[in-house]
Amino acid sequence: MRHPTTTLLVSVAILVGACGGDDGGELFPAKPECKGTAVEVYAGNNPQVISKLEIGAASDGFDLDKDGKPDNKLASVAMLASGAISDAIKNYEIVIPIEFFDLQGTGKDECVKFAMYYGAYGKDSDGDGKRPFVDKGDCNDKDPNVSPGAAEIPCNRIDDDCNGMADDGADTVDHDGDGQSISQGDCDDTNNMVKKGMAEICGDGLDNDCDGVADRTVADAAVCSPFNPAAPQDIALDPLSLSGGAPVIVFNSATVDSKGLLHGGPSIFSVNIPVALGITLDLRISGATIEGQLTDENGAVVIKGGRLGGVIDGKTADTIRGLNVDQIGLKPENSLLDATFANVLGPLLVLPKAEPKIEQRFPNCRTPDIDVDGDGLEAFCDSCVDPAASGATDCPKDAMGNNVDPKVVDTCIDGDGTEITDVKGGDGKVIMNCSEATLKNGKNRFVDGISVELNFETSAIKSIKPPK
Repeated sequence: MRHPTTTLLVSVAILVGACGGDDGGELFPAKPECKGTAVEVYAGNNPQVISKLEIGAASDGFDLDKDGKPDNKLASVAMLASGAISDAIKNYEIVIPIEFFDLQGTGKDECVKFAMYYGAYGKDSDGDGKRPFVDKGDCNDKDPNVSPGAAEIPCNRIDDDCNGMADDGADTVDHDGDGQSISQGDCDDTNNMVKKGMAEICGDGLDNDCDGVADRTVADAAVCSPFNPAAPQDIALDPLSLSGGAPVIVFNSATVDSKGLLHGGPSIFSVNIPVALGITLDLRISGATIEGQLTDENGAVVIKGGRLGGVIDGKTADTIRGLNVDQIGLKPENSLLDATFANVLGPLLVLPKAEPKIEQRFPNCRTPDIDVDGDGLEAFCDSCVDPAASGATDCPKDAMGNNVDPKVVDTCIDGDGTEITDVKGGDGKVIMNCSEATLKNGKNRFVDGISVELNFETSAIKSIKPPK
C-alpha cells in the first residue's frame, strides 16, 4: 500500500462546470467558451503529458477566496506524500495527457482551449494481474498464462515465468527462423519478433529484447516511457476520459499572456491514484485553475512551472472509502471526510474550528478553509464526541454501556445554519450521508472544501489515441 497521506491526492475521471451555491455568491462561476477552434478529441495539437506532479508549498497556492493570501492547506502533508506521488508517476499509474486546440505557439493568445484526459498506459491487458512497462512486470501481456511467478512449462518454447529465458535455455534449434535458438537467448522461439538483442517495440505487449519485461528495456527504462521527450510515445485514452465521444474535462476559455504564461479555469479536475489492490482514489478538485509557462522544447510546446489549484469539497472527501490508514485514523468503513473532520487529520491540516455556537454542541468540530458558495463556512461534525451536548442517542456503546465515539462525521451544517444529519435505516446503518444533501435546484449543498495546489510539468508525446 502507498503512503497513507497519498490518499489525499490524485487520476482522471472528470466533470466540467462550476460549483453551485444557494445564494449566487459562489467563488467559481463558469466562464463562457471563447471563440476559436472547436474542441474535438484527437483533432488538437501540441499533445503532451504531465511528467512531474507534486503538492506545492503553502506559498504556491492560488488565492482562491480572494483574501490576498495563497490557499493550499495540503501543503502540510506535501513531504509525506511526495514519494508516493513520484512512484505513481514512475509506474505510469498517473498518466494525464493534454491536447491543445487553437494554440499557435508560445506567444500571446486571447483564446486557447485544452482538454485533459486519463491515459491508459501500461495496463494489464491479459488480466493476469501483472502489467507490462514497469519494473518486474509482465513479459507477455497477450497471454494470461505468462507472468512473473508462473510455472515454466517445458518444451513450449516460450518464457512462461518472465526470467528472460524460454524452457530454461535448453533448446539449440532455431524454431521461428529469426537466427537465434533458445540456447542462444531467444525467449520466445515461436515468434520471430522476439529474441535477445532485438529492439523493444513499445506497446506490443511482448518482451522483444528478452530482458524479462514487455514494453520496457531494463538497461534503459526511458525507452518506452511516456515521459521521455527524446522518444515520444502514443498514449491511448481510458474510456472514462470521454462522454459521448467528447472530452469530459475541458478548459475552454484559457489565455496566454505576452510572456507566454498560460492561464486557464476555473473548471473541475479530478485525478485517481491507486493506493491498494483494487482501490483507487478519485479526487475531484473544483474551481480548478491552471497556470504554466509555455516553453518550446525541441520544437514542441510544453508547460514548465505549472500550477493547478482548487478545492476538495466535503462530498468528494466522503466518497473516498475502503482504506486502512492508522496514521490518520482512517479505517476501511470510514471516509476521508471522517479522518479529516472527526479524527487527527483536521488538526494536522490546521483546519479552522467551527464557530462557538456549533462548538458548544459539537466539541472539536471543524470547517474547511474555503467558502465556495459564499454563505459562510460549512462544518462537518461528530455528534458522538459529546452526546449529552449534541443530543445524539444512537452512539455505539461498549460492554459497560458507555458511549463510544466512532470518530465519523454524522452531522453537516451549512453556512446558512441548515443542519443535516445522516439518514439511517431501521437497522441503524447509514443509507445516506449528510454530505450527499442537495438544494432544491438539485445542486450539492455541501461544496465548501480544503484548498490544494499541485505543481506540475509536461513533456511532449507523439499522439493521443482512442481507447483500445
